Parts: sequence; structure tokens; C-alpha cells
Amino acid sequence: MKKIALIAIIGFGGFLAPEMYAQDEIAEFDVIDFKSYEYELQEFAEIEIVELPMAVQDAAAKDFEKLRIYKAFIAKDNTYKIILKGKDNYTKVVFASANGEWIKPNDKS
Repeated sequence: MKKIALIAIIGFGGFLAPEMYAQDEIAEFDVIDFKSYEYELQEFAEIEIVELPMAVQDAAAKDFEKLRIYKAFIAKDNTYKIILKGKDNYTKVVFASANGEWIKPNDKS
């Protein structure tokens, strides 16, 4: 009788083992995704608005007359992320190169 109970426990454990492994595998992927997301958040570092190149400031003033620069960020590749703010707390995020040219977010060049 003890052998039957032992065989049943081992057999039942064999069915649960793959499911337990699958849960561990999912948990590992969640940690990896979180780390890559955290890296994306740290890609731009905040800078003072006066640290923006004059070409970027002039382009923002010319192309977005009704908005003002609220915050500015710089990336490792010297591209700038600029948050513009207008009336009624309307915000717009734009990206620019150091020479004042606007960059689309998915533009790799």
C-alpha cells in the first residue's frame, strides 16, 4: 500500500514539474523586459534649457510660436528631446539634432 501511494505522488509530481518550469521561465522573461524598459527610460538625461544649442532654441521659437520650451533632455548621440508647453497645459514632445533639424522618433539616420 505504501508503494502505491509513493508511486502516485511521484507520478503526480511528474505532471506538475513542466508547469512549474514554465512559470519560472515566464518570470525570467518579465525581468529581462523590465530591464530593457528601464534602459529606455534612462536614455535621455535632463539638461537646463539654456544648455540647448542656439540652433535648436531658434528652430523651436520659429516652428512652434505658441509653445514654450518646458523641459530639455540630451541623449548620448547628441540628439535632444524637448517638451514644449502651451496654454491649457497642452504639451508636445519633439526631437532635434544639434544643428536644429527636427527628427522623427523612429528615424535611424
